[in-house]
Amino acid sequence: MLGGHGFFGAHAARLLREAGVPAIAVGRSDANAEDRRSLRAFLHPHDVVLDAAGPFHDRSAALLEIALARGVDIVDISDSAAYARLMAEHQADIDTHHIAVLTGCSAISAVAATLAGSSGIGVPTRVQAWLAPASKETANVATARSLLASVRLGATGNRRTCGFAPITGLAVESALGVQLPAIWPRLRDTSFWVDPHVPGIAALLGLAKTPSVRRALAAAVPIGVRLARLAGTRSGAFAVEVEGSLGTARWIAHAARSSYLVALAPAVLAVRRLASDDHAYSGLVPADAQVPIAPLLAYLREHGVTVERV
Repeated sequence: MLGGHGFFGAHAARLLREAGVPAIAVGRSDANAEDRRSLRAFLHPHDVVLDAAGPFHDRSAALLEIALARGVDIVDISDSAAYARLMAEHQADIDTHHIAVLTGCSAISAVAATLAGSSGIGVPTRVQAWLAPASKETANVATARSLLASVRLGATGNRRTCGFAPITGLAVESALGVQLPAIWPRLRDTSFWVDPHVPGIAALLGLAKTPSVRRALAAAVPIGVRLARLAGTRSGAFAVEVEGSLGTARWIAHAARSSYLVALAPAVLAVRRLASDDHAYSGLVPADAQVPIAPLLAYLREHGVTVERV
């Protein structure tokens, strides 16, 4: 487990252990995802790595290179468009080496793609997702800087309100726009909108109209994280709207606490499956094939996350 001392990594390790999967959580001092030497010492043939070492938008292919050499499967919780493109560039190598790589195995790509593919509305032509995180629980420096780096320039005038959930979000670049069109080439829109769920933070993020302003805001991220921890909420929601050739489907996942499980459930389920079946996956696995909908919905409901089709 890379990034095992961070918020998401630590919770993922806990969930895996509760499911009977031995998970070794390591931090950067033990195995740095950008340090090939430490990765060679840490990884062994037939290992399964759950990669939670964000922020992913700054990551290289170092982990993948060592995984290819060692025969190691990778499941990551990246939401980064840049990282999704990086993994796609290496698809031929991944397929040739017969390892499994499940990138974006999180809410934004895996959950959205699973819901889209299971909605019975024909071939998806438009997928929109909105996120209102449980900021009091999940706010941390790495996640905040990743969000800031992904907010589209000039996003003050580029907000959208979800028509079936109380979320108004800023436009954010994400892996959704990379991974879903690779599955359904007819998709004409893959939009992702984030409401920071903290008073005043959306307005500040909307100021990120130029790289220089963005850098200045990045320096103030630790202050923003403390504000989010104080003024944020423990409740969270994730909403998906899918338009297809046969109609429209709308889904909401929400919880009064621990809504971060929506982000972790696909990866936890995928690692569990890989740990019990060496041939569960192969190659660069498409987002809609990373976790079946029935186990996903059952797992979320079992852990207190309500999932509704509205």
